Amino acid sequence: MKPNNPNRPVINPRQVVSEGGCEALANLLASTGYIIQEGVLWDLVLAIKAGQPHLIEGERGCGKTALPEALAEACNAPTFYLQGMKGLELSDVLYSWDREGQNQFVRQAIASGKKLAEARAQQWGDEYLLLGEALGAFEYAARTGTVPILIIDEIDKLDDTIEDMLLQLFGRGYGHVPRYGDVGEKDPARRPIVVLLSNDIRHDLSVPMRSRCVYTWMDMPLAREDVAILCARVPEASAEAVRWVVKLLDSIRMIPGIQDKPALREGISILSTWMRHRVSHVDESILKRYASLIVKRRGDRDYFLQSLARVERDVNIAHDEIDAWVDQAFGLRGYLAAVA
Repeated sequence: MKPNNPNRPVINPRQVVSEGGCEALANLLASTGYIIQEGVLWDLVLAIKAGQPHLIEGERGCGKTALPEALAEACNAPTFYLQGMKGLELSDVLYSWDREGQNQFVRQAIASGKKLAEARAQQWGDEYLLLGEALGAFEYAARTGTVPILIIDEIDKLDDTIEDMLLQLFGRGYGHVPRYGDVGEKDPARRPIVVLLSNDIRHDLSVPMRSRCVYTWMDMPLAREDVAILCARVPEASAEAVRWVVKLLDSIRMIPGIQDKPALREGISILSTWMRHRVSHVDESILKRYASLIVKRRGDRDYFLQSLARVERDVNIAHDEIDAWVDQAFGLRGYLAAVA
């Protein structure tokens, strides 16, 4: 678990959407620099209100992982994180027992005069129960009354057995631990905010798992959304630099030979780097120098380098829509600065 900052108040996302609706949650996320797509926002609000997991699938770089991270940051919420991978066990996800501690307790209890059966019965207590990330999030919510964020990243990499372990927890809000009892939060209004992230490339999640979730397919941002997100994530960027990067992404996405198209993650990296390096123009030499930030496969690099003249042209010529969106974004930014 990543604890919250004790010097900041903890915000309950359910209270935010209950009192202010979608707009309040969008504004809260925007305070961290995350600009959420309208459809994704609506689905997230539905999941938060219902106390159901929010399953978000989408291509690499579309902003999936950044969403729950931004929510946790904005709300200063304790965060439980589980990375999907092969080899995870019951102890990583739900629970395990401190066997060494239990054995030591039994030995000491017998030495103090207790009967063996009594000592064994008493070893299944709180002090020896070790909770995994998923069950730990639900136990934390029940114990403290604070709503944490549970992120399971790349859930499509989990083995079927691990996925099955989560069904009862997500469906009922608690898990049953033999010899101990139920652990978790049965009230949907008090459960953790659970976000499941998937690239949908390893294995298909089961029908029972999907049925427990609010589902979203997150599309890659449109150029208009790229402008808003880049302005929010790199606030020191100039209008000219934002214009370059949005046109750059748009141009490369149109090159048919490039397999792994640069996503917003690459755009943020390029923009922040160009601002740090005080890049004052974009030509073929600049594009070639920063190619390592733009394309990440050998074949894609070859196609990119072969298309430098076309990309340079696209970056520097007028684009009515992109230019209008950048002008609008920076016009609004200037107005807000003047008012402040």
